Amino acid sequence: MALSMRADHPPFLSDENGHIPMTDDTADWLVIVTREALEGVASPADGSMKRLTEYAGLFGEVATYKLEHGRAGEEETIWVQMEDVIEWRGIRG
Repeated sequence: MALSMRADHPPFLSDENGHIPMTDDTADWLVIVTREALEGVASPADGSMKRLTEYAGLFGEVATYKLEHGRAGEEETIWVQMEDVIEWRGIRG
């Protein structure tokens, strides 16, 4: 059930959040990365498009984890917050 980026829709920024169109081969999902997660995933803090694309794979893995644990949102959306990144990193060791 792993999510992968959609080739036909690139990531984008909107309302200070990152948006990554993804698919799990059965449905299309929109992974919404909060500004806090964008800035907090690496140092120095950066909420840019460059940061979003650089860490899109990591955010996709966090979103996959949430999806597998029944924590997806309505209308095929998965929000990734900084707490989710911290939790995911904790289980990855």
